[in-house]
Amino acid sequence: MGKEPLHSIVASRAEARIRSGEWAPGTRLPPERELCRVLDISRATLRQALAELEQRGLITRHQGRGTFVTRPPVATEISGFFTVAAALRARGMQVATRVLAVEIEDASRQLAQDLGCLPGDPLLRLDRLRLVESEPLMVDSTWLPLARFPRLEAHDFAGRSLYDILREDYGCELESALESFEPVVTTPREAHLLGVPRHAPALLLRRVAFDSASVPVEMSNSLLRGDRSRFLLERRYHDVWATEPTDARGRDASAARARPRDGEAADRSGIDAAVVREALLPDRG
Repeated sequence: MGKEPLHSIVASRAEARIRSGEWAPGTRLPPERELCRVLDISRATLRQALAELEQRGLITRHQGRGTFVTRPPVATEISGFFTVAAALRARGMQVATRVLAVEIEDASRQLAQDLGCLPGDPLLRLDRLRLVESEPLMVDSTWLPLARFPRLEAHDFAGRSLYDILREDYGCELESALESFEPVVTTPREAHLLGVPRHAPALLLRRVAFDSASVPVEMSNSLLRGDRSRFLLERRYHDVWATEPTDARGRDASAARARPRDGEAADRSGIDAAVVREALLPDRG
């Protein structure tokens, strides 16, 4: 068996320091010249070791800012919660909101279609940065029809939940939502807000929320850091019972198989309605 490369040995020793807490999450590593001196290695070997640590997800390198020990990913799920922020708060995590922009703009053709209004109708656009334990996690852009929510732009979106404002001040209770997930890369502005490199991978959650009368109320785009998030698609399988043929003895073959429980959705292929959940990456340690 070949001898382990020097840069891998250096990377493993650095990983041990990170795992032990000697190099705590968020710590900025010394400059390359100092690391080369302390570790007694060449700059070429150091850069190979840093690249391996970055590949392992233990450090992040930011041009002009330095190299930092990666913070442990936040572990949670939003299954059973209406928003990512609500799921995080339910875990006891500190979620802060920084309002980036509150603007009134005309509805585009696509937004009008999403919100059931006419192109050119006034919409409130609300841009917010969500921070978890003081670290940027996602950028939210939300559009709402001002015809239904007059003077919505005057509210305090940093101090109050948007959904609390809609419920308490306008009597609007949100009940359901249609969501889609899409892998994207960050724009320069988004990368700056999230503290990630330009064109870093991210997850775009597109969402249209509806009230109890199934009227669209909100259209939003939530951009989550790709190094801190993933989505899970869960399907539950059961035998098709509604279209099963009879067996050779004339009995309904489906009778011997599990039928959906009351209220349980099933499609024609026997797979329950998809349950889509968003979860932040578990701790790699």
